[in-house]
Amino acid sequence: MNARIRRTAAMDPALVTAWEQLQVHYATYQNSAPFWTAYQAIQDALTDAHPERRIDVCNQLATLAEQLGVVDHAQLLGERCAEHVSQDRHAESTPQ
Repeated sequence: MNARIRRTAAMDPALVTAWEQLQVHYATYQNSAPFWTAYQAIQDALTDAHPERRIDVCNQLATLAEQLGVVDHAQLLGERCAEHVSQDRHAESTPQ
């Protein structure tokens, strides 16, 4: 299956090329290591180009991967530092 999802007019211009690249890599590699290597390279390029919007572009890229069917549910980043997120989650899952 080589169906492509059409981008909408509402798509962030910063992600148009990334969206097209994701589709090509997914069609070629599906959910395998080469896809995730390409995903990381795309994400690195986006965050380098938009350092003031790192979290936003990472979340948008993850959402695009979800729309492609690469993952069932994209895990999005919050504003907090990742090390605190894992501690908070652990604390919340522990009965008090």
